[in-house]
Formats: sequence, structure tokens, C-alpha cells
Amino acid sequence: MCLIILANDLKSLDYKDLETAYNRNSQGFGVMYMNKENKFITDKFLPKNFNEVKNFFNVHKSQTDKMAIHFRFTTEGATNKKNCHPFISYQDDKRKIGFMHNGARLPIPLIHKKCSDTWHFNQYYLKPLLSENSNIILNKDYQTELENHIDDDKLLFLDSQTSKFIIINETSGNYKGANWFSNDYWNISLAPKLSYRLDNDYLSNYDDNDFYSSGHLVERSMTPQLDFLSDHEILKMGKNELYDFVDDCYYSEDMSPIYNLVDRYKRNVK
Repeated sequence: MCLIILANDLKSLDYKDLETAYNRNSQGFGVMYMNKENKFITDKFLPKNFNEVKNFFNVHKSQTDKMAIHFRFTTEGATNKKNCHPFISYQDDKRKIGFMHNGARLPIPLIHKKCSDTWHFNQYYLKPLLSENSNIILNKDYQTELENHIDDDKLLFLDSQTSKFIIINETSGNYKGANWFSNDYWNISLAPKLSYRLDNDYLSNYDDNDFYSSGHLVERSMTPQLDFLSDHEILKMGKNELYDFVDDCYYSEDMSPIYNLVDRYKRNVK
């Protein structure tokens, strides 16, 4: 899952928070804002380290007082600039509307394997909708409808015509001072790394973040477990606890505990 920051007060944004966010979400970085000449600006790239993020951020920080920032964590599609946020949902000679997404999965069919769910949502839902009526994004009833449609995911739009940011599911995020963060899992300490030895005797090619069934020794993150929870405690898990649990599963690249959670929940709900 990714992270969106709406920095309403750029001067108060802590570089340590940015570095912590990058360490947890390092598969893309992007910004979106209106500059001091009231021009719509978006930019994004694939950073190799936090210093690149910091330098990129500082260049844009000098051009505005308020900025939307996105750290990507790849869950769907390839890790490339095309799948980085922000995306442009509407554009003509007088107006641009851009957006960022934070959430496990938007409700849209995935047609192109290398493209993310956010790319698909923009291409096949937002663009056609806004081409018919670009002002609909300003409509409160539509914003509520969109909140219901995407469940607890979060979207952040910037409309150049009004120079306003629009947050969908704002209450699902949290504020740190004047600045809004789409979630707080980015600030949770990373799980320790464990080594796993597989049955096969040979070693295939892999990097530190991948898990291969043909491998011999692979690094992966510790996966959250449910064994210590009773069925009653599972049924009482709150929304934030469930979010954190799913996020940790995504981060560890092991979805099996989620299936276990669903199975135990279904067995105990009449």
C-alpha cells in the first residue's frame, strides 16, 4: 500500500518523516501542486535512494507553499514511472485534474498485466467520466458516492480551475499538525528479516525481496500470524487493525494469513 501526504504547511513537514515513508514505500515518488504562478505542476520518478527523493522534493518545494506527495508501494503492475503517481485524469487548454491513490486495490478490472489498478481506474473510469463532465469532481454528492465505491481507499485530486485539493475518504487518514497523511502504517517499524531454507538443493537467481519456490535460501519479511488470537478476538478486530494486518501481509509478500483470517471469520459469523 502507498502513502499520500497533503502538505498544507510545507515548512512544517519533517524530513525524517519523508525518509521513514521512503524506506517503507520506495517504488516511486511523485508530487502535484499549483506553483506560485498558479500553474498546475506534476512530476514523478523512480528514486534509487532517499537523497534523490530529498533533492527532487526540494526543487519543487521552492515553487509552492502547498503540495501533494506520493510514495508508491507496488501491489499491482510493474514498478516503473508509468505506474507512479500522480495521474492526469482530465486535461484541456484551460484545466487539468490530477489524482493520487492510496489503498490495497481499486474496484476496476485489470486488463493490462504491467499496469497498476490505479492506472486502470484512471484510464477506464475517471478519464471517460471527467471528459463528459469535469465539474462532477466538485460535486459533494458525487464525492460521497465515490467514497462508497472505493470503500476505505483514499484518493486525492487537484483541480487547476479552483486550485483546490479534494480528499476522498479524508477521515480514513490522519493529520499531523496541518499536514494530512493517508495512513499511519508507513511510520511503523519494519518487520525483521528472516531466512528460509527450502527443500530444493539448488539456488536460483533472486534478489533480497523475492521468494522463489526453487530457491535454497531466500530473504523475506516476517509475516503476521493469527495463531495467538482467539476466534472471538478476530471477530472484534477493528478497521485499523485489519488495515495494519493486510499491509504487513503485502509487505511480507505472503497472502496466506489473509486467507486464514477470512476462513476463520466466515466459520464464526452466522
